[in-house]
Amino acid sequence: MSMGPENALNALNALNALNALNALNALGSSNALGAPGGESPLLGEALITNRDGIAGARIPDIPAPAPGLADSPQNLPRLSTSVRAAIFQAELGQSVDLSVEINDGLPTATLWRKTAERDRKSRTVTFAPMVEMTGPTTEQLVTQLRLVGSYARLRADRGAEVLSQIGVPTAFFGSIGFLDPARTPHTIELLYTALGFALPVIQRTKFAMAVKRPIEFSPQVQPMIATPTHGSLPSGHATEVFLMARVLWKLLRESGAPQYADHDNAYWGEMLMRQAARIATNRTVAGVHFPIDSVAGAALGLTLADHVHAMCRGGGWSSACLKAPKFNADDDFDWHQLYAAKGDKLQPEAGTGDHVYATFETHEAGGDAPPSPALNWLWQKALDEWRDPQPAAGR
Repeated sequence: MSMGPENALNALNALNALNALNALNALGSSNALGAPGGESPLLGEALITNRDGIAGARIPDIPAPAPGLADSPQNLPRLSTSVRAAIFQAELGQSVDLSVEINDGLPTATLWRKTAERDRKSRTVTFAPMVEMTGPTTEQLVTQLRLVGSYARLRADRGAEVLSQIGVPTAFFGSIGFLDPARTPHTIELLYTALGFALPVIQRTKFAMAVKRPIEFSPQVQPMIATPTHGSLPSGHATEVFLMARVLWKLLRESGAPQYADHDNAYWGEMLMRQAARIATNRTVAGVHFPIDSVAGAALGLTLADHVHAMCRGGGWSSACLKAPKFNADDDFDWHQLYAAKGDKLQPEAGTGDHVYATFETHEAGGDAPPSPALNWLWQKALDEWRDPQPAAGR
């Protein structure tokens, strides 16, 4: 029986969703050992009869184990990846808040960075604006539709890329940096931690912006993939891939490995950003996003990368202000206007003249914002995976 186009796409979506989790699930796989997580009715019955056969009489005076280390990162290596994921999300999720206001029919969403003193019975919470985003006008989107139509000509060339990037495009970044579940398990765990944090931020911002998709502007868009039901701006793919690219670049730079040093051309950083930009642009090729959606997503993702880094390592953070109505609707998406890979720096301004549409600012870390011990553990484990082993002393 042949598979129809719709069923084939559904099957591919399901496969991509599964593949997106496989790398992380593989990290904690213990089924081969018959450990918890691989239970079956047969195994359960076998363990019952096994205990009956070997337990014998009660053993008296067994020494009690030492007390557990309360709230200590030393416990993390013994936890499953799914349990660690919940802990990491608890740390990151409480670090932001979002508010929305509407002026002259245009929504502005503000993502607030929350900080609070640690180790105190009562806390004073401080809010600082981290990302302020104002949505585009309908007229801008009508103009941008011409670019969407132009990109549709690339579908035959990029179809395999578009379909392969519906899920988390880890393999595409793995083709630049040596990502592998056996070689860099904690790096992959860190990237999925960052993505898990970003997802509700993206969806809440999309909900606030309520920007309609290209398919609602013309019957000739005819996207090559199913159009998601959530809003168009910011692009979730652009947010996620620029977040991934910048977190990876920070790891490479901090590793101290000579090949990743921040040379004049910032080779690895440039390639990671080009990859992120191509993945983001492919969503316009597919017909599900305007270029301005990628602008907003890249700005959000690059800024969130600094926040994740600060939560993991301490140090400064960045804020962004994006006013989409200032964006020249005739322009395409250009990540260089937002960020420079050399030095890992956000540009102070994006756009020119009357079309300065984004500004970025760096902030020093306050004494009330130390890194999360749990997230710092994950960062250090990921960082170690990029450091070259050193020869033993005396050799």
